Amino acid sequence: MDRLISPGAVKEALDYSIDVLKRLISIPTVAPQGDHYEEAAELLAKELEGLDFEVEVIKVPMEYQKEKCKNASNNPRYIVLGRKGEGARLHFNGHYDVVPGGQGWTVTEPFKPVVKDGRLYGRGAIDMKGGIAAALGSFKALKLDSKEPGLTLEAAFVPDEEIGGECGTGYLLEQIESPDYLLLPEPSGLEHPWHGHKGAVWVRVRVRGVNAHASTPWLGRNAFLLAAGLALDVQQALASKLPGRKTKHPIKPEDAAYPTAAIGGVAGVPGGGKTNQVPGEFIFTIDRRTIPEETVEEVLDELKGIVRWAAVARGLRLGEYEVELEHSMPAVVNDPGELYDALRNAGMAAGIEVGEPHLCPGGLDMRYYVVKGVKSISYGPSGEVAHAPDEYIDLGELEKLIEVYAGTALLLGRRGG
Repeated sequence: MDRLISPGAVKEALDYSIDVLKRLISIPTVAPQGDHYEEAAELLAKELEGLDFEVEVIKVPMEYQKEKCKNASNNPRYIVLGRKGEGARLHFNGHYDVVPGGQGWTVTEPFKPVVKDGRLYGRGAIDMKGGIAAALGSFKALKLDSKEPGLTLEAAFVPDEEIGGECGTGYLLEQIESPDYLLLPEPSGLEHPWHGHKGAVWVRVRVRGVNAHASTPWLGRNAFLLAAGLALDVQQALASKLPGRKTKHPIKPEDAAYPTAAIGGVAGVPGGGKTNQVPGEFIFTIDRRTIPEETVEEVLDELKGIVRWAAVARGLRLGEYEVELEHSMPAVVNDPGELYDALRNAGMAAGIEVGEPHLCPGGLDMRYYVVKGVKSISYGPSGEVAHAPDEYIDLGELEKLIEVYAGTALLLGRRGG
């Protein structure tokens, strides 16, 4: 199959994307703080305007933010929305927030991007500022080649995906009509796009005992010890149940085909304890990942039932324990139809064999679109170093993504969207 975008346009667009990505990584848009969200939004809006998009910067109302976005700080949230063209809407969504830089970096500091040995290093390089840069690069390549896709190109650059997306994509889709297609440049790797993702149910288990001075522990009831025993029992119960369930949808790695549970991501005495005090209260969390064959409601009910069973077995009475829902996200899967066909053929033109869609083992903002019936697919760079020290994007992959995204738009437009 002939190339859809000229090599010269792709090369020039790659240089453009590298420059944008360096500048974007240099802005520490760490969730949930969001200290530099406005700065990133201004950069992205300016780039879209330079690519002939009509651009709107949407500020999430503070009253909405306080009510709906429990994990967000008090800093304002900004969404950048750009549109160009006419016809069916091919919508690119990218989140510009990142996780903290963390420790252990050896090539550079997290927010000081460096190019070395064909890789661009920095926090967010693949998750997912690199995807944003690839999308912008594809728009640049189309402009350089003077090619109009015959549809509406739409770009939404959002905050807060790393903390649930309620004040990013969630708010956006309450304000606009749903697009026809979603292309999400999350780090799937070039071999298999994602057509869905697993879900999550996060709960906080609170156990109450009785405070006492550490010199007279018999006068108290140690909530930590009660919680520790409860957590072990819950883990055993889940370990016996979850291996018997497996999704029917392709997913990698193989272990991700099963529901999982991680206990104790957050654990401790609320408000902090003291060495010389018997803790009267203790909390621990459960992160339960779901497959599409499970619903949030079913999983939450099951977790509550398991905790109740374990609490009774440990001699805890009602009021001495409770299970609080912190966050939930449904698992979703969809048939992207002609969007996948266009992506696969664009990959072929760029020299990439794009295989069948898989599920993403994590969670994505895709769910906001799938529940509204939007044909959705996620396709981006290799993601093994997301959230890790020395996060990087391979510049060869970035170049391929620019060509594939632009080609997808052209092929989708040719068939009338």
